Amino acid sequence: MSELSVYEKQLKKKQKTGIARLIEIAGTKSVYLVMTVLLSIVAVIAQITPFVTVYLLVKELVANISNIQAINTAYVWQLGWITVAGIGVFGVFTYAALMFSHVAAFNILYEIRVGLAGKLTRMPMGYFTSKTNGSIKKILHEDVERIELFVAHHIMDIVQAVVLPIISLVFLFFIDWRLAIGVLIPLPLAMVAQSSMYGSTGMKLYTEWQKKLAAMNGTIVEYVRGMPVVKIFNQTVNAFKRFSDDVYAYRDLTLFWVKTSATSFTALIVLISSSAVFVLPIAIYLLYSVPSVDYGTMVSTVFLFLFVGMGISLPLYKLLYMASSLTQIKTGLEEIDGILNSKEIFEPEMAKEPDDLSVEFNKVSFSYGTQTVLKDVSFSAAPGTVTALVGPSGGGKSTIANLIGRFWDVETGEVCIGGINIKDMPVENLNNMVSTVFQDVFLFFDTIEENIRMGNKEASFEEVVSAAKAAQIHDFIDTLPAGYKTLIGESGTYLSGGEQQRVAMARIILKDSPIIVLDEATAYADPENEARIQDALSVVLKDKTVIVIAHRLYTITDADLILVVNEGRIEETGTHRELLEKKGLYGFLWDIHTKARDWNIDTDKEEFL
Repeated sequence: MSELSVYEKQLKKKQKTGIARLIEIAGTKSVYLVMTVLLSIVAVIAQITPFVTVYLLVKELVANISNIQAINTAYVWQLGWITVAGIGVFGVFTYAALMFSHVAAFNILYEIRVGLAGKLTRMPMGYFTSKTNGSIKKILHEDVERIELFVAHHIMDIVQAVVLPIISLVFLFFIDWRLAIGVLIPLPLAMVAQSSMYGSTGMKLYTEWQKKLAAMNGTIVEYVRGMPVVKIFNQTVNAFKRFSDDVYAYRDLTLFWVKTSATSFTALIVLISSSAVFVLPIAIYLLYSVPSVDYGTMVSTVFLFLFVGMGISLPLYKLLYMASSLTQIKTGLEEIDGILNSKEIFEPEMAKEPDDLSVEFNKVSFSYGTQTVLKDVSFSAAPGTVTALVGPSGGGKSTIANLIGRFWDVETGEVCIGGINIKDMPVENLNNMVSTVFQDVFLFFDTIEENIRMGNKEASFEEVVSAAKAAQIHDFIDTLPAGYKTLIGESGTYLSGGEQQRVAMARIILKDSPIIVLDEATAYADPENEARIQDALSVVLKDKTVIVIAHRLYTITDADLILVVNEGRIEETGTHRELLEKKGLYGFLWDIHTKARDWNIDTDKEEFL
């Protein structure tokens, strides 16, 4: 079993929350993290060395303040070299700890992202329609990156923030327990102030803040993608109401959160830095009230306590900012686990193989939430035939096409291939068997060759070229400076809608699936290229089972079977000639279609008077 599959199994266990969950994830690289912790502890011990040596140096100087010549210079040099050595050990071990933590972090990030990417491919399309692109992008990028921050930096910071104060306080109590109490007093008070910031109210505010951020990210993505419409209709940011509303909502909540936390945060900062406020009064009291106290010793001791007290505040500052970061990480981790725990497309325990390449719907009904789209749909597309879906917009044609690829699971009835319910087929086998060309094509920011090669990663370059030729896109690719190596979107290389569709067509040709679903696949082609694509398809689709959605009815007059879909039902079935003879909905659509083909713009001004 691969490391990745072990990791994915660990993610799917009954999960902990918060820091415990973070540690559970980090535990997949336990060797690296144990080394990080051990090296961090050694670095902390070395970090305390200068405090001790400076204390001993001040003690030596104060003891001989009246006779400088009596100072033991050899001892002073020895303290100096010990200080340098301590700083050197701290630097080396901190560097080594960071190396281990970063190696662990980037390996964990890789595994989480691959795990999430794999998970998303196993989820129904309904998940993506209920989430904005911005919110999914935030999870895959920002929330995962915050886990890197925890593993690479925060684990080491936590070790230092805990170990350094503990060792320092133990050392200070050993020197003088009374002054040590003065250093200790601000710490529980600071913890109370911090708990008021990150209590139940603070967490609710932060959770709401995350929701506002995700909503704003989603509308930003939509706003940028819709820029042509925004410009055409002369819309400003404020006029695009949902965008401005989301931005202002995020701003207002952030300001409210800052105002709510201001008092507690200020108190926290003051208390962390206030050890001197408590140490000095205790020292003065001891000097005046305890006869046995030596002034020279007390001066050096107070200096040590002030020095160490400031040293303790540094990791506490880290812990302060870490608490805010950990809150963000915790919320993001819940989003990550939300994806990992989402319901996947059901995989059968016992795989079944279809008997042939027929596609059959048996009393299928389907809804998007509360909106019923298909109602008791039944039909059969025989192997090696072309079945066309036509009808008014919104009738359910695209839904039928998507259900063949099992983008969603039907609620009632069944979709079968070769007599086998597609739910009883492994998703991978189904994906290999069915290929879909959508009306809205998506191409990756990659070379044209790689975009075509998605259809078959094992194909040779010659096979890629052959597929491009069949899709009537090879000649265009040849005109590009880098040919098939041209990166789409780089240096102004953008493809028209028709060119994008032909690249997508080349993918399908290269994949060579036995069942092809075409969703108005020639919608963006000009008449010349449409004819060439149709000629290519007539060869490529030979002996395959083809389901085609068509709005331009003249393209499917030779289909073996035409299904007229209206308001979620199959209203008519037959060939083109049979349906025209029925003089039903298809005949009505055909009349409208032929009139539309003959329509032209009449520029006679009198017609408009």
